[in-house]
Amino acid sequence: MQERIKNRKGYYGVKLHQILSFSSIFQKAATFGGEWGFFPGCSMMGYSPELILRVYRWLKKADPSIGLVSGCCGHPTLALDDMARFEAYQRKVGGEMRRAGLKKLIVCCPNCEETLRNIKWLTVRSIWSMLDEANFTVDASGDAKYVLHDPCPTRRDPDTQEAFRRVIKRCSVNWEEYPSSHDKALCCGKIKMLMVLDPETGHKVLERRISESDNNNVLTYCFSCADSFRGAGCNAVHGLELLFPGNINARSTWKNRYESAKSVERFI
Repeated sequence: MQERIKNRKGYYGVKLHQILSFSSIFQKAATFGGEWGFFPGCSMMGYSPELILRVYRWLKKADPSIGLVSGCCGHPTLALDDMARFEAYQRKVGGEMRRAGLKKLIVCCPNCEETLRNIKWLTVRSIWSMLDEANFTVDASGDAKYVLHDPCPTRRDPDTQEAFRRVIKRCSVNWEEYPSSHDKALCCGKIKMLMVLDPETGHKVLERRISESDNNNVLTYCFSCADSFRGAGCNAVHGLELLFPGNINARSTWKNRYESAKSVERFI
């Protein structure tokens, strides 16, 4: 682990991120008697509180008993290889889900999906499988043609990869594949907090991915990936932005995370 840490400030930044993420400021749950909860995750909370509410309202139309949960899955601590603290955070997440009466979570983040499955009694489903199962359809066609970026965790999750493709195809999104896609997809530079722990290497990894295509319009289904491409000047969008359009403040900030947590609080 130590050889991966080129930026000590970044390392302690991740530690602080996790302390705050598991504090009562950001850990909240609004429940309505059901077993299902919507868990947007840190990245989506920081990206757009407005988008969270749009997706949640759609889910709630299908199931009024679905809850809304703000918080962190603990993935950044896992990326630091701090297994003792990661297991403690997982116990905390599991305990809070039990207290809220939730046994099943719908997630928007591939890292959350993979990480939360370490809690064996918890059922975890991707929002894309839910949208696909519901035969979700809107007209999301536009002038832009996107190049599709598969997030790293989905290399091991072909079901989510294909569900995403079926949904955006049904919604008339114009897109093409990167030369390296599916289980061969290249990284956006943020795998295992690389962009924070070793920024120089992280940016090299990102540039390698960008160089695969002349298309500057990037479509993905990971908010961290979208943020990474935007930081490099690409016109990057998350798939949910196309399906649930509107005034979306798509910038990764702590202010957005705080507003997202307050949104959950208003349902309590």
